[in-house]
Amino acid sequence: MKVGLTLLSRGHLEDKYRYLFRLIADPQQKADQRKLGLLLHDILQVPRQLGEVAAFGGSNIEPSVRSCLGEREDLEAAHFLAWLKQEPQSLVWLPVLHRLAAAESAKHQAKCNSCKQYPIIGLRYRCLKCFNFDMCQNCFFAGRLTKGHKLSHPMQEYCSATTSVEDMRDFTKALKNKFKSKRYFMKHPRMGYLPVRSVLEGDELESPVASPQHNDMHSR
Repeated sequence: MKVGLTLLSRGHLEDKYRYLFRLIADPQQKADQRKLGLLLHDILQVPRQLGEVAAFGGSNIEPSVRSCLGEREDLEAAHFLAWLKQEPQSLVWLPVLHRLAAAESAKHQAKCNSCKQYPIIGLRYRCLKCFNFDMCQNCFFAGRLTKGHKLSHPMQEYCSATTSVEDMRDFTKALKNKFKSKRYFMKHPRMGYLPVRSVLEGDELESPVASPQHNDMHSR
């Protein structure tokens, strides 16, 4: 219940991550494989109850546990946060949920180069190869093309108005990408999340043993 209420609250995303780790941390502020597995199992109950767990790799948490722990036996909060900030495949729905909620009332002082909507409302997508090229979320999701812009171009998503620092950073990236060929972008696709390794790669992990308060949920 604590995990579910935390995930669906309106709190900041990093605050949620820190609280979730405190739920499984020992007095030394570390968590072992078993506790991490139980936490990930509980987190996946949200998409599972909505019938969407298959879209995020299924309910098998072992690949995610392996991806998070790496070569470590115990997990510290810093490593847990660093892993989550890469948006692992099994949990990518949570940061996306936050961005969608933030974008509901967002207005960007930019014009969509496809449908000419101004200002862009919702999610804004800026091309990192074409200069001064933006798309609204409807055109981006529909995969609409315009003269000079290709689907293989890297795009930056914004759920809130950009700052001058972000504008300059994107301009610098676009300038560098101008000198990169189409073959480069085809060979280096941009992933929106951290893919977790298949459980078939390497030795299988020992399945986490349910604690007493989780017995009913696991049997169900």
